[in-house]
Amino acid sequence: MEQELIELLLFSKKALSTGQTICAQANELCQQSEKCVETIEKIHPKLVFVNNHILVQMATLEKIREYNNLKERESTLQSLTIELTTIFNLLKQRTIDKDILRVNRERDPGTNDMGEQVTLFDYISDEAIIELQRQADDEIGEMEVINNLLENQSKNISLTISELSSLREAAMIIPLDEATTAFSHEKLKIQEDEIAKMADILTSLTNHYDQLGEATRLYHSDPEACGELDITVLEDDHEHIPNILDSLRDSLDVVESIAQIEERMQVYLKIQDRLVKVLYELEYFGTSGQADIICEKIVDAELEIKDRERNLDEFFQQLSSLAEWYRFYASSYNYLLLEIERRRKAQEKQEILRKEMMKALEEAYNDELQERRSWSAQHGQYLPEVLCPFINDLPSKLTVAVESESGRLPNLSPENVEKALAEIHNVL
Repeated sequence: MEQELIELLLFSKKALSTGQTICAQANELCQQSEKCVETIEKIHPKLVFVNNHILVQMATLEKIREYNNLKERESTLQSLTIELTTIFNLLKQRTIDKDILRVNRERDPGTNDMGEQVTLFDYISDEAIIELQRQADDEIGEMEVINNLLENQSKNISLTISELSSLREAAMIIPLDEATTAFSHEKLKIQEDEIAKMADILTSLTNHYDQLGEATRLYHSDPEACGELDITVLEDDHEHIPNILDSLRDSLDVVESIAQIEERMQVYLKIQDRLVKVLYELEYFGTSGQADIICEKIVDAELEIKDRERNLDEFFQQLSSLAEWYRFYASSYNYLLLEIERRRKAQEKQEILRKEMMKALEEAYNDELQERRSWSAQHGQYLPEVLCPFINDLPSKLTVAVESESGRLPNLSPENVEKALAEIHNVL
């Protein structure tokens, strides 16, 4: 039994030593992983900050790159031009009532020397509008020249943004989100779990070795009582030692296989180096004078564009006011026809009333004259004239006089009046 105990003890000692070596290797690997995770935790917030800072700077460059867009201004001028052209065509199509033209010639024969004016358009001058349109077009042309300068500067900035974006994208080998940060902790947790399991196995090997040592000591202290010493449990444990060592080696393989933590740390360090290069490029762009020159040109161009825009706004306001005025001019002609028709009817009513009053006054005069003649025939012949000479006076003769007579009003065609009423109704 002594020989057997010694063999078991030696084998257990060797197994314990092997287990300790395996656990030491695993523990060293875990410590390295912990250092890598610590490095990652230090670098990660810095990388996030630097990356966000770069994005902010590039967004600022993008805002500078945005140059003035003239499409809206050109569209406004085009809309106003179309609106005025539409109104002018409407005025050209609106022929003036013939009797209005006839009355105008009757009142002022000199109008014949002004040429034929038969439409509403003939009574306006479009030269002022053409001049305004020309001035507005010239302002847009000047703005296009400035805009081309801004566009060139924009292209320079776009090139810088593109280069910096490529550098940043190349630097961002992995995303810097929470899932990426949790990756290393998850791998470290797997290693720690395996090492905890290995520690339990090593503890069992240590216990087995201690038990064998105690059994050997007991045997040497009382060899005669060795017959009562039961080592079957120790022998059974001995049989499991190879499997236990295999389990330790398997756990070590698991710990060694999780090398992604160190690889991930190297990735973080590589991202750090590349982002620093992007920062240097941004700093060079700002300190080399390129940014100052571009910004100065952009500021000067924008100031000039604002002056041009104010001029354009004034021209657009005038053109818009003229367009509105000519719309009212076209609609007012309809109201003019209705007013002429109303006045003509009012004039007819006045004439009818004057004739009725003249007739009433004439009848009253004749009645009074007949009454006086009848009285004279009955009584006046017996009275001397000197007694009451005024009795032979004729009655007062009243009349209706026109204090200021207006000229002849046009006799409008019913078609024109109906058309005017229809257009006014459609507007309302």
